[in-house]
Amino acid sequence: MKTMVSLILAFCAAAIAVAQGPPEHDVTEQDVVYVVPGLQSVTVKKDVPYKTVGGRTLAMDVYYPADFHDGSPRPAVVFINGVGDAPGGRPLKAWNIYKSWGRTVAASGWIGVTFDARGPHTESGPDIADLFAFLTTDGARLGIDTHRIAAWVCSANVTSGLKVLMDGAPPGVVGAVVYYGYSDPAKIRTDLPIYFVRAGRDNPQLNARIDALWQRAVAAAAPWQMVNAPESHHAFDALDETEESRRIVRETLAFYRDLFQPPPAPPPTNAARRALSFWFAREYAQAADAYAEYLKTHPNDATAWLRLGYSQASTKQGAAADASLQKAIALGASSPLDFYNVASAYALLGQTDRALDALEHAVAAGFRDRALAERDEDLASLRGNARFQKLLARIGSS
Repeated sequence: MKTMVSLILAFCAAAIAVAQGPPEHDVTEQDVVYVVPGLQSVTVKKDVPYKTVGGRTLAMDVYYPADFHDGSPRPAVVFINGVGDAPGGRPLKAWNIYKSWGRTVAASGWIGVTFDARGPHTESGPDIADLFAFLTTDGARLGIDTHRIAAWVCSANVTSGLKVLMDGAPPGVVGAVVYYGYSDPAKIRTDLPIYFVRAGRDNPQLNARIDALWQRAVAAAAPWQMVNAPESHHAFDALDETEESRRIVRETLAFYRDLFQPPPAPPPTNAARRALSFWFAREYAQAADAYAEYLKTHPNDATAWLRLGYSQASTKQGAAADASLQKAIALGASSPLDFYNVASAYALLGQTDRALDALEHAVAAGFRDRALAERDEDLASLRGNARFQKLLARIGSS
């Protein structure tokens, strides 16, 4: 049985060999299926050396926008070569699909970089890392904004490429796009945005590995945008002339555009909304802190005091919760639901009498939701109390 690595290398292995037959039958000779304006105006600086090792010079091709003559540094997208190039063979940067991607990025206003690396895929990591290091230190003389570098990696190139991105990419690398490939990095970074596409009509074993990798990213709370393309094949960006494929390429370019744009100045913080976000999510420790901060500038907000008190009760801050709840009542928190929430807070603190007093006020004010009172876990400590049962009967008979 073929190993997973051999399965995802199958696409690349055929491409590295001299193409058999006319180019229309060679996947590496295809263009990107989504065409952006200005492709023919892109200029290319070929074979720029970035490393010499073992008597071999490794070089990169650099794709420039038509208006690059203005001299301002541009963000760059690096197309990762993870499978490597055999000495004397056809380098990956000579594949038409990579040349097309370089032009697509440059026509979008950025700089595209393709490069040589040594194979096999298990040995390419140092060259990938050195390429990024070179761009960080020397990219400025090539017109690259060294603080805004992104990556693109696909297929078997992901095996080593994603490991470099997760383990050793320099600070100037601000995000990456990953297409139809798998890797098993030792860690999942939580500070690097990733746009990751799974081709639905790809090899099922490969997709199962991708699914497992996605689960790791979700568990790590990593900022990955995970896109399932159900009707797309492996190498869809070169092969599938479909709206789904074109949409993904458009979204890829939009992802880079968002990465490269300076973030807008943040609006003034809406303290009430921030507190509400924690309250709504039942993250009561954070809600307590947020409402306490909000009340520094809104000291007469009865609802905020009530929610602060409940949040403090939920986190067992008994004395603070009591003070906040009493403050809320003094400021006018006196609706049936307000008193019900006060009762819930005291019940959470184990203060049965005060909880029942507040529930009594809620019923007297018109609280009539017996089903809520019966199922609410906040009131669980009251259920065996005879006074609580009498209050339920009053609710039910009202």
